[in-house]
Amino acid sequence: MSTSHRRGRRPRIPDETADPGIPAEDWKAISVGSTVEVGLTEGHSYVGRIDAKTPDSGVVWVVSSTGLGRQMYSNSDGVRLRPASGQNL
Repeated sequence: MSTSHRRGRRPRIPDETADPGIPAEDWKAISVGSTVEVGLTEGHSYVGRIDAKTPDSGVVWVVSSTGLGRQMYSNSDGVRLRPASGQNL
């Protein structure tokens, strides 16, 4: 009798970067083209423009207004997006 093993399939490794203690941000009200302040988990922040987002608003791409380029963020990364001073979402 032989034992069967599925080849090419690896056990799922849990995502250790996801922190279950950080609630997901609700980014549904943020529109593409909005200027936002991006609050990073390290305490730093910068101003940028929402370049694109997924249909469920779970992922956004932000282009920095200070030349940092384009960054992608998930709403469960602990990143906070707020309207930049004097801006509406």
